[in-house]
Amino acid sequence: MSSPLVSVVIAIAGPEGHPRDVIDAYGQSLHSGGYRCEFIVVLDGPTPRFDEELRDAASRWTVRVVQLEGGGLGESIALSAGVAKAHGELVVNAPPYLQIEPDDVLAVVNALEAGADCVATWRHARIDPWLNQLQSKLFNAALRVVMSMPFHDLNSGTRGFRRRVLEEVAVYGELYRFLPVLARRQGFRVVEVRVRHREEKGRAGFYGLGVYLRRLLDIFAIAFLTRFTQRPLRFFGYLGFGAIAVGAPIAAWYLYERIVAGVSLSDKPAFVIGTILAAFGVQVIGLGLIGEIMIFTQAPNLRDYKVEDTVHGGAAPPDRGSGEPPAPERAAVEFALRSAPAEPEEPPSSPALRVRELLPGEDSRWDSYVSRHLHGTFFHRTGWARVVSERFHHEACHLVVEEGRRWLGVLPLFLAKSPFLGKNLISVPYAVYGGVLADNERAQQALLAHADAMGRELGVGYVELRHLELRAGNRPQSPLYVTFRCDLPERVEDVMARIPKKARAEARCARDPKAPAIPGKRRESYGIKVTPDGSVDELFALFAANKRRLGSPALPKSWFRELVNEFGKAVVIHRAVEPSGRTIAAVMSFCFKDTVYAYYSGSCDDVESTGVNNWIYCAIMEWAVAQGYRRFDFGRSRADSGPAAFKRNMGFVAEPLHYDYMLLGKGAKLPEFHPSNPKLELPRRLWSALPLWLCAWLGSRLSRYIP
Repeated sequence: MSSPLVSVVIAIAGPEGHPRDVIDAYGQSLHSGGYRCEFIVVLDGPTPRFDEELRDAASRWTVRVVQLEGGGLGESIALSAGVAKAHGELVVNAPPYLQIEPDDVLAVVNALEAGADCVATWRHARIDPWLNQLQSKLFNAALRVVMSMPFHDLNSGTRGFRRRVLEEVAVYGELYRFLPVLARRQGFRVVEVRVRHREEKGRAGFYGLGVYLRRLLDIFAIAFLTRFTQRPLRFFGYLGFGAIAVGAPIAAWYLYERIVAGVSLSDKPAFVIGTILAAFGVQVIGLGLIGEIMIFTQAPNLRDYKVEDTVHGGAAPPDRGSGEPPAPERAAVEFALRSAPAEPEEPPSSPALRVRELLPGEDSRWDSYVSRHLHGTFFHRTGWARVVSERFHHEACHLVVEEGRRWLGVLPLFLAKSPFLGKNLISVPYAVYGGVLADNERAQQALLAHADAMGRELGVGYVELRHLELRAGNRPQSPLYVTFRCDLPERVEDVMARIPKKARAEARCARDPKAPAIPGKRRESYGIKVTPDGSVDELFALFAANKRRLGSPALPKSWFRELVNEFGKAVVIHRAVEPSGRTIAAVMSFCFKDTVYAYYSGSCDDVESTGVNNWIYCAIMEWAVAQGYRRFDFGRSRADSGPAAFKRNMGFVAEPLHYDYMLLGKGAKLPEFHPSNPKLELPRRLWSALPLWLCAWLGSRLSRYIP
């Protein structure tokens, strides 16, 4: 029989617990998910009351018991002993009672299989007493502030990890609860998975003073271990210089009085305190220097990182041996119980399609699929989903369709709630493109069917799919929007030549002070330069002013900042600058695969006659050609709007956007909350009359509800 894939380690340190219930519940869930499993029960001390329970569980599952000598060795040693006896590459640690819903253990294992090295669980929503919840929230909030780690529930006793994590990350004492933090610090992929909490029959109320002191010391310890183990002088230096900064001036002042004025020091306790502080500071800095010397001398033996992969050329890589983990700190006695493992059936040779939600740790695989797919766009990327979720708090419900382990399609979805539009599923909010990416029609239909079922379960009005291309199926479509795209020439000098004559003349007028005058327009010497070094502040000021003139709420400035932080060099802001140095226009573009998307823009309202709007987009296309991009996406516009006419004048041809809708709710219809709706004419006029600062403030709050 092949080794179990998943090893569940259960540590028991007292008479409380129900290991048989845990083994049966987790075993059934793992078996139904297609995983072989084994259970390692570690007894940290004499606990004879569990013998009968464990023998009964062993009649149905593979159960091994590890008895630690002595007792009270701690969870860290118990875990190490259990992992040393485990056969599975994937390990799940669970408390000796059902803390979470058993089916959620599959989410932990799936996250590990998706590429995570360590999985922390977040019990959400908590159903234990409010005082316990408050204490836990305060503890975890303090940890997030001190360690800058995004974990919400390090007190959860259910965790998953690969064997090599515990082999490479040293845990001792009560630091086991911080295993995700230590693993992340050492370079492992750590994700957090939400699980459903079950009622715990534990203590409710305040703990003893010693417990709170120990937790406070734990926070200090983990803060030191995660930040200063390789830089001890930083920690001790901060303390030392702080003590010297307080004590030295006090002592120096009294010494000055003693030397200059002859004042006695015999009745000056502040002088003694200052001297002690200064001396203490010097000693603490000395401790830091000793720590630095120790780190320097032991540096060849330290490895504070993880090697992701090594590519060997030529001969095969040498055998690394069995990789048996080191023995636990105390001797352990192992005895095997009679087992009757429940083996899952072998999967069929041609697996059926399965649609599921994206798992934590699968972001890179998703982005890789989007990059390879012919119709994948910048807005399908998980980075866009992260910014939308973090800034606007719309819940991501991304779907994956797979056949066996091979992905055949993806569908990014967000649950958006709005007082103007109701509750809907949108693919993708704040984006012009979205919808299904699939290898074939069968996979596409599976994704759409699952989205339909999800929408009905969530009670949404409709599912909106912002498809760029026409897709198979008979779904209602909105004819409101069109998009504009073109192939770029191979040479920079050919960009201007391809623009229609009138637009070309305006662009040259803006660029060249010596260009001929434009018929019917005032002629000035402009000499406007376009450079790819604009800032978010410049863009937002122009963008917000334009939105106010149009009577529409502007997105918040933080949205643009987070896009830049998320995508880095894939976001470029071009700005048009007058000879005086004033920025009069700016455009934020996204770069993905072979395409540049000119997406957000703004310009001063007194520069239309300069031709700067023609010139800045011409300059962006020239920049794109110079950078090696082959397509330019001018973005969507309403078919009968002024921006659409401007893009046509630039030589672009309108392409209809195929926004598909699945109308699910009672009385659901296509959305009508858009500027073309005559009912919104009055609100638009009122919005245009508001002060700019008020529009920006209100827009940052309203934009969440207009996805």
